[in-house]
Amino acid sequence: MIHSDPITLQEARTPEALQQTRAIRDQVFAVEQGIPADLVHDGLDASALHVLALHDGAPAATGRLTISAEREGVLARIAVLPAYRGQGLGKRVVQHLEALARREGLTTVSLKPHHYLETFYANLGYETVPGSFTTAGPHPLITMTKRLD
Repeated sequence: MIHSDPITLQEARTPEALQQTRAIRDQVFAVEQGIPADLVHDGLDASALHVLALHDGAPAATGRLTISAEREGVLARIAVLPAYRGQGLGKRVVQHLEALARREGLTTVSLKPHHYLETFYANLGYETVPGSFTTAGPHPLITMTKRLD
């Protein structure tokens, strides 16, 4: 028996898709984690590349890639709705963001995950920058980088 993959990953470009990415982030970061709205919405969305993961057509996960003037890529706002966790969506969103970074000619990317996600990102090839501990509201963050091949 052949099972089709219920997950579709796409670059979010339409107003509807971008609104879906924002709704996922609002739910995960603002509602669930209590991160202040001004930290969730930092004004960088308009210049970022966004990924939207759909599960059987329903918005399930998102993430974004920003590229600085110095051509530094930063993965951020990676979020998976609670109903879809544990299915590998976070990993697939990160891999899709990395593919976008490669497409844009980047050779390295960084991110600032919650400290408890260090092992998750290390398993995807990210290395922790020593002494990079910061906070976003009540949440401790670390900086991690990855060289793209």
